[in-house]
Amino acid sequence: MRSQFVVLLIVLATSAWFCPRPLHAQLPPLPDRIAASAAHSEPVPKDSGLAPTSSGQRPLALRELPRNLLHDQKFLWLRPFRLKRSDVPWAAALVGATAALIATDRPVGQELSDSPPGSGYAFSRRVSQFSGWATDLGVAGAFYLVGHWRSDARARETGLLAAQAVLDSIIIVEILKTVTQRPRPTRAAGRVRNHNADGQFFAGGRAFPSGHAAQAWALATVIAQQYRHQRWVAPIAYGLAGMVSVARVTQRKHFPADIFVGSVLGYLIGRYVYHTYAHDPPATPADFPVQSRRWLPQVDLPAPNLRGDTAATITLTWQF
Repeated sequence: MRSQFVVLLIVLATSAWFCPRPLHAQLPPLPDRIAASAAHSEPVPKDSGLAPTSSGQRPLALRELPRNLLHDQKFLWLRPFRLKRSDVPWAAALVGATAALIATDRPVGQELSDSPPGSGYAFSRRVSQFSGWATDLGVAGAFYLVGHWRSDARARETGLLAAQAVLDSIIIVEILKTVTQRPRPTRAAGRVRNHNADGQFFAGGRAFPSGHAAQAWALATVIAQQYRHQRWVAPIAYGLAGMVSVARVTQRKHFPADIFVGSVLGYLIGRYVYHTYAHDPPATPADFPVQSRRWLPQVDLPAPNLRGDTAATITLTWQF
């Protein structure tokens, strides 16, 4: 119980790294954004409350990646010492969910370790083989190369942001693994019990939190945010990240709490990187379909013609 209490304190501290707020919460009205974009003015600020600075942004460059990683790590590790009142509700919810999952980890881990591996284990093992840091960085690299080859600024930026988010998650997760030292539920092939699958911390393991889940969700979040105007991208990206996360449990590599904390960290890291470094695309009504609602119709009457015709047309439009 003492070790689990210490882990909850670690989760509480790390949960204060980020303060998620509504996307584009402080953007100017849509007409002003469209006018600013049309006039080729300075980029419209995109302050979501996550970025440590609000200075002007330049196009991302690959050579800036090491410096950005150092900046991220400094900001993230100092964030727990800058708590705000708005952090408390959602941080408490995260700690409560983690505590509930830790309480169920032992029966779940022992049930899986006692069950012989079947077709579900084989599928989960294959999913794990095709995921991980190498695959995630490969996907990020593919976005960058395709964007560079096709002169697609969005794809190129997506590759850089995704690689940065994945690397940030690797660094943070590896440090937490070293601190918590939680053994995995089973050893090789999912057949041999490891530490009796009791889910204890500080016992010489490297299961908490899940690196696969953190990296997959960091990658998925950046892609989903960058291509948020394409409605099919987010379900696919998050769906694949969820499949990777669940596979790590059914493969007997992680307890549910490992997956939950890793997934949350990856998602929040992805949002942090996006909101800190990404550039806004040109402001168009398609990018922001729900900005204001006018329930009263607008009536457009044509000017009278010189011939004195009495016929006229009325156009009724609603803006959603």
